[in-house]
Amino acid sequence: MWITPPIDLSTLPTEPGVYRMLDGKRKVLYVGKARNLRRRVSSYFQSPPDSPRIQAMVQQVRAIETTITTSEAEALILEHNLIKQIKPRYNVLLKDAKSYPYILLTEEHYPRLRMYRGKRELAGEYFGPFPHTAAVHETLHLMQKLFRIRDCEDATFRNRTRPCMQYQIGRCSAPCCGKVGMRDYQRQVEQARAFLRGRDQQYLRQWQKEMEQAASTLDFERAAQLRDRIRMVRGILARQHHAGLPDDVDGIVIVRRGDRVGACIGTRRAGRDLGTRLLRVAQARDADDEEVLQMLFAERYQHEPPPSTILVESGDAMLHRLLRLLHPRARIQVHAPQRGKKLDWLRHIRRNGEQQLRGDSRDTQQADFKALASLLGLPAVPTLIAAVDNAHLSGSHMVSAIVYADVSGPNKAYYRRFKLNARGDDYAGMREVIRRFLVHVQKRKLPMPDLLLIDGGKAQLEAAMGVAREMHMPELRMVGVAKGKQRKVGNETLWRAWDAQPLRPGGHDPAMMLIARVRDEAHRFAGEYLRKRKKKQMLKSPLDAIEGIGPTRRMALLRHFGGIEGVKQASREQLMEVPGISATFAERIFTHLHNR
Repeated sequence: MWITPPIDLSTLPTEPGVYRMLDGKRKVLYVGKARNLRRRVSSYFQSPPDSPRIQAMVQQVRAIETTITTSEAEALILEHNLIKQIKPRYNVLLKDAKSYPYILLTEEHYPRLRMYRGKRELAGEYFGPFPHTAAVHETLHLMQKLFRIRDCEDATFRNRTRPCMQYQIGRCSAPCCGKVGMRDYQRQVEQARAFLRGRDQQYLRQWQKEMEQAASTLDFERAAQLRDRIRMVRGILARQHHAGLPDDVDGIVIVRRGDRVGACIGTRRAGRDLGTRLLRVAQARDADDEEVLQMLFAERYQHEPPPSTILVESGDAMLHRLLRLLHPRARIQVHAPQRGKKLDWLRHIRRNGEQQLRGDSRDTQQADFKALASLLGLPAVPTLIAAVDNAHLSGSHMVSAIVYADVSGPNKAYYRRFKLNARGDDYAGMREVIRRFLVHVQKRKLPMPDLLLIDGGKAQLEAAMGVAREMHMPELRMVGVAKGKQRKVGNETLWRAWDAQPLRPGGHDPAMMLIARVRDEAHRFAGEYLRKRKKKQMLKSPLDAIEGIGPTRRMALLRHFGGIEGVKQASREQLMEVPGISATFAERIFTHLHNR
């Protein structure tokens, strides 16, 4: 063995399952699956792994835990869930792995169309998944033009007294104000549902017939509306370039560029191409395509219904077993095409993925980081930069924000924001936030940055340096970024903690642009938090002072009546119609609002 294992490997089970590698502090370094746990875990210690990433992990292992499962496919699902929950340092991780957006057609008397992301708990019919929100908004925009289905919130719908702008521009039929009857609106809904299900030709023929009938009865306005609708749909169908593919299909390819890895997913539903989405994969430089695909399948199809066909560039029996376990009643084909339209579509997806990966700003960022080291006279190129920014409203509601960035861009896992006790004193605020930030670093809740940017001039920098000395962390390199008189990017003066000479690099210096980007991100994050606190203060309601009326009941009342004025005008009986409002609460609300 190339390294001594921390436990007696002969005691490990031979069944399939999941193993966890732990370091000396019982922190999980790596989670893996195996058909035979003893054989798989032993392989790490018999000879050095080919992957430098796994070699580094094995050298830190001090304990091993296992969980037995009934099959390797079940082990893969458990492995994926543990990785998603724990985020071990040495596992391959999907970045940007948010839930996919859908279009939801709600189930109510006058249904509405809306974008929906998350667990499919609301009553209604879901169409998708779409690769990104832009595709959803484009489809909703089209649906409003074609079928004039409402998109307003229920509280707005119930309290509307006259048509809104959507009606004026022809994108809603205004059922809230009786401009369209229930029967006609339900007909619009059925047409929208059929369109989303891909039954285009049925309604094109129907609209063609209605257009001819309208023209024969001299109803030229109606005929023109139908003509425009037909042209719009035919224009959309003409843009679908991939005829000959299944109506419901996903295409998945793994793309690489240098040490960057991505999974590009093409989506087609109801016979329409919905576009492609690139998911970046972290720590996957030495992972093979099979490992990335298995992780992606577990992520994408564990909670989302898969299409009838999934196209990949190389087949894997584990993918079939995984899908059968996740969706035992579904008939799903995983296919690796060798020729024809399906292979052409996968190549199209690959070109899109490679283009998106090539457009990654990381190459440019690396050059900017080198320029930053040269400008500031640093002994080495920084790999992690942090920036701090304070914000307040005329001395009140003082907040601060810390952001991090590396060559890949913003690292939002380390973003932090603080509510400060200082009142209008910028220097006291800076000392407070630096002290709290360094406490986080000392407790290893945040990493030590190679460079900390201070939004402010020499005085703010000296305040921060004083705190670092008090906390015995003088090695932290800090730079004060003082805005110019015109407060334009490029007019800044840089003050370095280790050199009294100021720098004024100008707006065309790439290092200055990098500093400005990170500084502005801190300013954005702090401003967002400040606005949130201000809005919370402004949204204080008369309902807050009523005993027993918490956020849930308050929101239910405001939604039901469309605002506080509607609540004030409601009778006791009307108040009791709101879910969660009993006769006691109705009396309490009515008395409080009318005795003010």
